[in-house]
Amino acid sequence: MASNAEKKDIANKLRKYPPVLTVKQVCEILNFGTTKVYGMIGSGEIKRIEKSGRHIRVLKADVIEFLIAHKKDG
Repeated sequence: MASNAEKKDIANKLRKYPPVLTVKQVCEILNFGTTKVYGMIGSGEIKRIEKSGRHIRVLKADVIEFLIAHKKDG
C-alpha cells in the first residue's frame, strides 16, 4: 500500500488538473497515446466514471493510484 507521502507527492505534481479528467488529460499525465489509454480503460486497468453519452471521465485519484501501483512494479 502506498504511503500518504507518495500520494501527496504525486497529487502535488498533478495539482493543475481537475479532480475529474478527460481521456486527453489522462494521456498527458501518463504520456501514453489515446489508443493505449482507451484500451486500459476498456480492460479496467484504469477505472472510469460511468459514461455519459460519448464522454468518458476518470477520477484523478484513480490515476494517482495507478501511478503508485506501477511505480512499485518498476
